[in-house]
Amino acid sequence: MRVTVRVPATSANLGPGFDCFGLALDLCNEMTVDTEAEPGVTWEGEGADELPTDGSDMVSRAIASTVEHQSRIHPGAGVPSFRLHGMNRIPFERGLGSSSAAAVAGVALARTLLGPAGFDDPYATFAYASELEGHPDNAASAAYGGLTVFASGSGYVHRLEPHPDLDPVVLVPERLRLPTAAARRALATTVDRQDAVFNIGHAALAVVALTQGDLDLLLVALHDRLHESVRAAMVPETAMLLDDLRHRQLAACLSGAGPSVLAFERRGHLVGDLPDGWRAIRPGVRTEGVEVRVEP
Repeated sequence: MRVTVRVPATSANLGPGFDCFGLALDLCNEMTVDTEAEPGVTWEGEGADELPTDGSDMVSRAIASTVEHQSRIHPGAGVPSFRLHGMNRIPFERGLGSSSAAAVAGVALARTLLGPAGFDDPYATFAYASELEGHPDNAASAAYGGLTVFASGSGYVHRLEPHPDLDPVVLVPERLRLPTAAARRALATTVDRQDAVFNIGHAALAVVALTQGDLDLLLVALHDRLHESVRAAMVPETAMLLDDLRHRQLAACLSGAGPSVLAFERRGHLVGDLPDGWRAIRPGVRTEGVEVRVEP
């Protein structure tokens, strides 16, 4: 049996939607397990020379965790030995949800190998992956695709259809990285009430702008007072680029915790030339979440 999953990159927060919003991008990792091949783990693409091959990677851990979880519900549940091969297209530690993509991929692979137990149920895939990896905003959009809103506390996920005219550009630094854990530790544990009110209003505007394709409104909406200034200050090159884009009337925000920047081009307002050490990826929005293909 051969199972391949495709999981999209995701851009979380989208400015004011801190820990709640996620947008799936059509830049996908592909993970394949083959139960007829000699057991092992191999990688190609982004980070291929950095990832472990001893089964301690996030995909392998998500597979093992999902199997263990299912075995508690259904004693005796298990999967045969397999070879895992990953094709990574999502840059690591750049704010594009690479770890959530790995967790979602592992959960989807395990649930498929376990049999017809509803592997196509995006909520179960999301729930397992976010519990394991810890970033439900990314996991939601990776599992569901499109634009997602995660409601902390209730665990509710709502998917919205992004407007087809959205033209996202991800600006990725080649040499700069920012681990999400470090970016989170830098944040204050409490927030000012005025800042919270600012974000509530702008988050509501962002949902309208992203679903209606109103790029003028998006220019107003993608501003935040809870996390962006602190995180951008950790990577001054990112802060300078973000300020320049906004000065040139492009809607832009940090992608996740950064250091990548997510921008939306429109007529007369293009990203243009980038500083040395940066590249632009134009992936488009992905309306599908994790995709599973099974070959006997």
